[in-house]
Amino acid sequence: MLGPRNERVFDPNASIVLVGCRGAGKRTLGFMGALHLRRRLVTEDHYFEKLTGISRGQFLLQHGKDLFARQDVEVFKRMLDSNRFGCIIECGMSSLSEEAQDALREYCRTNPVIYIHREREQIAALLDATDATALLKADEKHRECSNFEFYNLDDSATHCVGTSTAADSRQTVPSKLLNVREDFTKFLDQITGRGATKAWLESPFSVVAIPPEFRSYSYTLRLRLSYLQEMDMALEEFEATADCVEFIIDQWPGDVVEVVSKQVALLRRKLGLPIIYHVEENPRGQRRRAPEEKNPVDSDLLELGLRLGVEYLSLDLQRDESLIQRALRYKGRSKVIGNYWYMGFGAPPWHDDQHLENYRRAQSLGCDLIRMARFSTGDSPVEYLESFKKRVEQTIPSPRPPLVAYDFSVLGIRTPLQSKILNPVKHRDMDTDQDFLAIINTYRHSYGLEFQQFLLDPLEFYVTGSNVSWSLSPAMQNAAYEFSGMPHTFQAVTCSTLDRLTQICLSDTFGGASLTAPFKLAIMPQLKVKSHHATAIGAVNVVLPLRGKTNAILDHANSRNKAGAAHEFFGDNTDWSSIFTCLRRAISPRNYVQPSKTTGLVVGAGGMARAAIYALIQLGCRNIFIYNRTAERAKEVAEHFNSWAKGQQGMVAMAKPGADGSQIPTLEICRVIERLADPWPEGYQLPTMVISCVPATSLDGTPPADFVMPEGWLRSPTGGVVVELAYEPLITPLVAQMYAYRDQVNPSWVVVDGLEVVAEMAIEAFELMTGRMAPKRLMKDVCRRTWEQQQRGGGDGASGLVL
Repeated sequence: MLGPRNERVFDPNASIVLVGCRGAGKRTLGFMGALHLRRRLVTEDHYFEKLTGISRGQFLLQHGKDLFARQDVEVFKRMLDSNRFGCIIECGMSSLSEEAQDALREYCRTNPVIYIHREREQIAALLDATDATALLKADEKHRECSNFEFYNLDDSATHCVGTSTAADSRQTVPSKLLNVREDFTKFLDQITGRGATKAWLESPFSVVAIPPEFRSYSYTLRLRLSYLQEMDMALEEFEATADCVEFIIDQWPGDVVEVVSKQVALLRRKLGLPIIYHVEENPRGQRRRAPEEKNPVDSDLLELGLRLGVEYLSLDLQRDESLIQRALRYKGRSKVIGNYWYMGFGAPPWHDDQHLENYRRAQSLGCDLIRMARFSTGDSPVEYLESFKKRVEQTIPSPRPPLVAYDFSVLGIRTPLQSKILNPVKHRDMDTDQDFLAIINTYRHSYGLEFQQFLLDPLEFYVTGSNVSWSLSPAMQNAAYEFSGMPHTFQAVTCSTLDRLTQICLSDTFGGASLTAPFKLAIMPQLKVKSHHATAIGAVNVVLPLRGKTNAILDHANSRNKAGAAHEFFGDNTDWSSIFTCLRRAISPRNYVQPSKTTGLVVGAGGMARAAIYALIQLGCRNIFIYNRTAERAKEVAEHFNSWAKGQQGMVAMAKPGADGSQIPTLEICRVIERLADPWPEGYQLPTMVISCVPATSLDGTPPADFVMPEGWLRSPTGGVVVELAYEPLITPLVAQMYAYRDQVNPSWVVVDGLEVVAEMAIEAFELMTGRMAPKRLMKDVCRRTWEQQQRGGGDGASGLVL
């Protein structure tokens, strides 16, 4: 039997409609979505006024309730019909009318319509008490005229992680709505199908670029709804303990839709992992339900997961056929894992033809992965399953869905692990009485077994450059290896010649290196493959060996953590993404990036300055000024990026002020300021993003930069963000100046010190070099503690631009 047509995949440029109650956050999310997807934002209020010439309130006063209601619906329909592509459409209260909801149901055939909701108490607090109950009741109808939904999780709990110390007492607090923006933009990437493709094209070795089913080894953290409702652990404690999380619905509270929606939102935000969404048919410890009860309930719950845009839907193919067909019809961009569970005694052995027929059926239905689990009482030698896998390979032509298959017993899945991908694991502190697969195995234990069985190899990693003796990277990386069960080592090696660097890289046990001066530009011609970002920047800071048996990039990426000869190398740049992360975390909503207006300043003209400029470009900034003591070097960097911008498709021309005050279109995004004494260039806003990329200490006997901002350049009324890349000393002249200016003149300035940036760089490097999720909280904590230990040791340190 063939699977049904997928009814929830739309034109990539189809307009996205947002509906929901007043106070749900539609306007804010619409603005964020329009910026992220580079689309036009259409709001119902503005469109009504555009068509009628007056506001909705004025129209109601002038023409009365009945005529207003008719006009309101007609404008609503026209708004949808006239903006079918390239827009984010934010609907107002008109969507509560039956006629408007009929139009939305029809629109769902061709366009994503997202129901935005949040905790009822939060919405009620924003509404008039007399209207709140009725509006919230009416709001539930939006679920019937939409095809997706987004739970707008409260952002008030945003806080910095890590141990509080004297050194981090001024550590940056993420700006308000940062988490909401990240949640919603990832959701949009998922339902439009642009996320993984974009990541692969830009940096194929990044963790998010390779789905878990295509990694050399991957693990699934199993979390049950019943456990999440009662657990005494914080979700943050599950960080970096798997490649994806399987969320298992094993109970049905009265408000199950609200509970499940919120849990999916929490898992997305706290863990940042792909979600496998599973509705269990017969959970342990729950009452047995009759088919006429469980099939409609579970079918609705499966569709809820698809509406929430989960990455994977786990679908039991031994269930009711109508339930299966409905889930496949509405799968959208979610991948479907087709399951066959043989839970009790008498399960057919792996050589039984039934398993091959099951595989064929799952494939014909359009499943993206196939999972088979068989209860074993010692009657199934390991060789039986291996023989079945070979039979599948020999019988089913490529391309075929990846197969996940294993035996399990009362102690969980069989070890050594029989599958390379999506092996079920638990957190070491979890009570797993209700789970039949993840009884004992943890991610650290399971991944460590791959090294013990010599399937993976201990490797040597480095940070290298002319002045790395005080690098914080070894402490952070080695702590992360220990956390993840990897027997790797990471060390700092002082090196200043390409010949010496090449000698390090040619070792059979070389795993990768973080590069500092003088290698970031010099190594470029030696690299076989470079990421899109490294090519654009013209510099790399991470080098990896290419050990794949074929020329396929995926083969090379999956050969990480394996030793052997390597004569070709891959280069990437994570400096820019670390700066990007810090900027995005600190930018306030008042200073959101407007390409035509927002201005950034970069101090310096080396490899880090190039990364900083690229980070500003990726944020959308198109007015970037460079200051460097040697103006000629600044002009070279500006020319590099201006030439690059001219060759980019979709790069929108900005306007620069002409001599007569007119606005002249230009693709020149970088300009040079030659003297600090100069006034800020006329016609441009004062900078709201400043990145200092110069060492605070001298490396070659020349005087240190000791850069501070001219006071006239600091007069942005909305403040801004200053990122200092140097961390030795931590309080550089610029940081001291900005703390004083913030405390005495303008509290809207945010200061990001060098330790925050260097921790982000180490996190990015870990993930790139190992292909594993980084334990971010641990690495940030180790970064601060190691720096404090160095200070107590009395060392004079090194340049703050050292990883």
